[in-house]
Amino acid sequence: MIAARGMCHNPRPMIPTIAPKENVFWRPLILCLVFASIAALPFFVIGEDQRVGCCGGEMPVTHDSWMHFNQMRAFARGLAAGRIYPRWDEETHGFGAPTASFYPPATYYLTSAFYFLTGKNWLGAWIGFYWLAAAGAACAMYAYAARRMSRGAALLAAAVYVFGPYRLINQYQRGAMAELLAFALLPPALLFAERLIEGDAGRRRHFLGLAAAYGAFLWAHPPTAYQFTLVFGVCLSIRGLALREGRGIALALGAMGFGAMLAAAYFLPAIAEQHLVHYDDVERTWPYHASYVYDFAQKVYDHAGNPFFVRLDRIWAFNLGALLLGAAILATGRPAKPRDRRDWWCWMAAGLLAAFLMTPWSAPVGRWIPKIEIGVFSWRMLALIGFAMALLAGACIERAPRPWLGGLAGGLLLIATLAMSGWYVVWPMWRGQAFAPNPEHYNFATLPRGAPRDVPNMAPVQTASGNGRITVERWAPEWRELRVELDRDDRLEFRTFHFPGWTALVDGRPAEIHVGPVRNIVLDLPAGTHRVTLDFRATPIRRAGNAITILAFAGLLALLRIDRRPH
Repeated sequence: MIAARGMCHNPRPMIPTIAPKENVFWRPLILCLVFASIAALPFFVIGEDQRVGCCGGEMPVTHDSWMHFNQMRAFARGLAAGRIYPRWDEETHGFGAPTASFYPPATYYLTSAFYFLTGKNWLGAWIGFYWLAAAGAACAMYAYAARRMSRGAALLAAAVYVFGPYRLINQYQRGAMAELLAFALLPPALLFAERLIEGDAGRRRHFLGLAAAYGAFLWAHPPTAYQFTLVFGVCLSIRGLALREGRGIALALGAMGFGAMLAAAYFLPAIAEQHLVHYDDVERTWPYHASYVYDFAQKVYDHAGNPFFVRLDRIWAFNLGALLLGAAILATGRPAKPRDRRDWWCWMAAGLLAAFLMTPWSAPVGRWIPKIEIGVFSWRMLALIGFAMALLAGACIERAPRPWLGGLAGGLLLIATLAMSGWYVVWPMWRGQAFAPNPEHYNFATLPRGAPRDVPNMAPVQTASGNGRITVERWAPEWRELRVELDRDDRLEFRTFHFPGWTALVDGRPAEIHVGPVRNIVLDLPAGTHRVTLDFRATPIRRAGNAITILAFAGLLALLRIDRRPH
């Protein structure tokens, strides 16, 4: 009693306890990864060997799967041989080509990483790449949208984005691996560009973020990077001028220039040396200004008889309808902060501009846009329309005139997106022919200028006379080392196309390279025993690109370190 009374008389002061704030970031992250898995993984079981038939269970062949498979194998061989940036694909057309100098290599760095991580399993590499591309797109979209929306609305935007019919058609039908990476880079590029244009605090950080995102864009898929610059660049510039943020516009342009420096090892030779390859082959075969949607007048793309082009036309119509619906709901919706409204109108304007640039009516304007043909196909603008559509879908939940109307519109749009993707993208590939390697398939656009389409069968290296003895001591994608024994003067012929960078040494001294009848490497050798070396070295342009990238990357790291110091 005394103890009890004492406690009551002199109570111990109570210390309030505060429950730690629940960290629920992992929940939307897990949902984004689930979205990615549902979007990407069924692709690997819907094909089948049609000679056997029944039940699927394999990955189907797509438009570009043979090309990518051959190129990613060659890139991995180059990495395994010790090259940090393997540029020469020794298998292309049997005589080799500087493929990775002209085709963006980011895809092949990722597939090579998954290949080695999965115990040198190419199916594992493909699964890892496609899943990562989908997960990157979903997580990047959620992170971008969550700045302006509730978690539920941002998750809806991520779902519409990752299940969008054009994003999925790049995996399930086109096999456009490099373009898939662009979907993960659109949100961060726009995020940092917006922050610079709006004059947000921490501009140096936003500058470096845009530079890194844009540099990655160029390493991954320059056509989409250019179209992003064209479409969102116009909208953001107008936004910046309206806010009188000329400095923000200048910083955004500077950041993109810095990003180009980060990608200079690839981008500079790709531009400066493009005249050395058949770079214009794709533009001639698939002209940009004939690729507009619903353009029945041109003769290149069959919009009536070819189901693939019919699907693209209908996907464009679906995206445009969804954009207009979202715009109508937001225009009549609840009041919002000025910055939120600027975001919505920027997304909508960019989506409508991209949709317009895909139509035949845009041809008079498009012909004045410099290098618009870099996109090759106008339908690549669907990536930008799908991006804008997904963001407006999330915004509708937030600002519809009635909450139930926003939820209904968002839910119906997600269902319609799933239906479009299921019917027009996945179902046509159900029980499609299973993928099997095709070593004969190659990208003619990356072959050295003058290389013929038809080449003879020959050994990797031989003498013109057929006499003598050749011992291959080392043969790597960018290095050949031989011992040659000749009874008389002869010519050594390599099954390797000549291209700037190839350097020959005979007995340790530089030797002149002659160009053979099919533009292959030929060396004149005197009688005797010789040690012959071929080495694919950097040209001055490639060395300059490498140096710029290294210096820019060092500068990026230094500026990040400075930015993290306490002020």
